[in-house]
Amino acid sequence: MRIGNQNYPMLKVAIVNAVYPPEPVVSAYIGRDLALELAENGARVTVLCPFPTRPYGAVYGEKAQRKARVRGRNRESRGGKRCGIASGRRGDHALEVVRLDSFTAPESRLVSRMRESFSFGWHACRYLEQHLSDVDVIYANTWPLFSQALVARYCARRGIPLVLHIQDIYPESLLGRIPTIVRCIVSQYLTVLDRWTARHATRVIVISEHMRQTYLEGRGIAPENVVTVRNWVDECRFACLPSRGEACLRYRVPENKFTLLYLGNIGAAAGVELLIKAFHNARLKQAQLVIAGDGSARVACVALAERMGAADVLFVSDPDASNVPLLQSLAHVFLLPLRKGNGMTSVPSKLMAYLLSAKPVLATVDTESDTARCILESQCGWVGEPDNAQWLAGKMAEVSGISAEALVMIGMRGREYGLRHFSKAVRVKELGEVVENAVNGRKSDVRG
Repeated sequence: MRIGNQNYPMLKVAIVNAVYPPEPVVSAYIGRDLALELAENGARVTVLCPFPTRPYGAVYGEKAQRKARVRGRNRESRGGKRCGIASGRRGDHALEVVRLDSFTAPESRLVSRMRESFSFGWHACRYLEQHLSDVDVIYANTWPLFSQALVARYCARRGIPLVLHIQDIYPESLLGRIPTIVRCIVSQYLTVLDRWTARHATRVIVISEHMRQTYLEGRGIAPENVVTVRNWVDECRFACLPSRGEACLRYRVPENKFTLLYLGNIGAAAGVELLIKAFHNARLKQAQLVIAGDGSARVACVALAERMGAADVLFVSDPDASNVPLLQSLAHVFLLPLRKGNGMTSVPSKLMAYLLSAKPVLATVDTESDTARCILESQCGWVGEPDNAQWLAGKMAEVSGISAEALVMIGMRGREYGLRHFSKAVRVKELGEVVENAVNGRKSDVRG
């Protein structure tokens, strides 16, 4: 892909990203990787994002953020140099990151998240109007549903191509958190809003084939406008995991015990409580459950483990995303729980890092979900129905008795699958091509 050409000597791209590094979220790295890919290929790129707040409980230097708010915008740098120098030559960077002073809601509360979505969309559109009205294309990986709709409305009114990246299917993934009486009232209207937004996008990017079918059949989007590009992680980060002994020493985890590890956000949809109950019921000897992460449900999970007297359930926390490979080296087997229905609307980002770390995965997810399909296709682990603590306890006991050599073989199958399907080197180029094709008016033939 070469964006700086005779038709587009300096393509101007605006990236509207709801999260951005240093936030350790897959969507943040997708936005950053796409921005660098486009800039390195001759485009002038401006990223619009909020001040960092994810995950819940993370602190990113509030004093510095307040100073940036007073200035109204914050230009970040790459490699110690201020980005933003225009150049049409391949390899020169023209990248600027603008932090918008929108309302943020890192804690998972429905009303606050809705306000956050509207606020970021409004601030992004206002900035686009005032400073970036001449952009050639807008890529949006932003909060559903209001932020997406506001950006789509802005693009439709000004005739700007919009590439809309869908990470979760809304309102479907939201309905489980809404009281039944309210759900019946709002679900239809929110679906109409999502359909309107998708139909006003030049390209809709989804991350799995199940999601693609939802937008083809449930939203009525033309097949040529719905493109599957799988998410990715940087495979180089997991090429060689740190030693398990080093990780155990760092996080004060006993080294001589079989370790089941959950790593990720401890939120309402994750179902971490199920892991604690199943592990306690399994009564395993010389085994431990390590829960690494933060989130709105962490306090409740710690309290649950204490009430149950689960002494071998350990909680660790490390906000530095660069230490994910170190944390994952603790595991003999990874755990991936999702509450019933949640696996049908997205693919959890932790699955990619799990696979590339070459460790088996024990999951409780909807068996017809894309997550289950990945695990079963790669033969890298085991899949059970959600919310079934009895099955999970039995499977924990079973996998703890598998030899180390067999676990290595199972884990390597997962890594091989991950390299084929979730490689940064391949996927970021595909995403960049979708953005370019949206400007050129060509149909994209990418199928992840």
